[in-house]
Amino acid sequence: MGSNAIVLDFDASVKPFGETSFCDLRAFEERIRYASSFANMSLLENELQSLGSLHKIFFCGSGDFHHVSYSLAKLQPFEKLHIIVFDNHPDNMVLPFGIHCGSWVYHAAQLPNVASIAVFGITSQDINGINLIQNRLGILKSGKVKYFCLKPVSKAGIFLSGWGITQTSSLAGSLKRYIADKDGAFYVSIDKDVLSADSVKTSWDQGVLKENELFECIDILGNRTVAADIYGDLSFYSYKSIAKNILRRFDGEDDAIVNLEKEQARHHELNKKLLELLAKNTA
Repeated sequence: MGSNAIVLDFDASVKPFGETSFCDLRAFEERIRYASSFANMSLLENELQSLGSLHKIFFCGSGDFHHVSYSLAKLQPFEKLHIIVFDNHPDNMVLPFGIHCGSWVYHAAQLPNVASIAVFGITSQDINGINLIQNRLGILKSGKVKYFCLKPVSKAGIFLSGWGITQTSSLAGSLKRYIADKDGAFYVSIDKDVLSADSVKTSWDQGVLKENELFECIDILGNRTVAADIYGDLSFYSYKSIAKNILRRFDGEDDAIVNLEKEQARHHELNKKLLELLAKNTA
């Protein structure tokens, strides 16, 4: 288990635990957090290159770093990779420059080794009203990306996405059907904001999924999982970039955490559970 998992420390939110390895990447926080140029992503990939062959489970800190999944998937040594994302947000939104935590799914879908991406657990406003047209609808229509939402989906959303956006009452059931006819390797990406705040609190608006439902989905994927990453831990940061500070606030950062140390401890316990499940699958 020890050599299988690593903490990619961008923001000091995930402390070393168990036999996890540890990689100090704090020098990248300002450049990568929330949004990044592809040039900076390439620099990060140079740092990650050797880690991908040694580790299969990556604890990456805040959800502000979820676009690191793009780089981790890019470095996977598999010709046909299916990415299974658990997230309260589609992460397939339009961003006119670079890549950020809300647009990485679109860019990952362009990678030659990625066969499909499915996002499970969405309840955010990103699929409602005017926000709908901010989604990359073309990649949904193509069938390469799909959303499985735990809230009602509008007829406009279903139509404009070419039935790429669907509602489900059971993520486990939808996941079983989705993977049934797929060959190749599965990469799991978890943003803990998919969970109800009763489980852990994150700095983004949260979904309704229960821990046991997430664990059930991980079990369904079983040993077809070749690698996984985890986000959603709590940390807060004041950017040197004025643009990032404005955009991140506009995007809805929640810094109203009453007892940060207590909430981080809850994340720590959940991380240990996730590691136990994922290490068993990726051994």
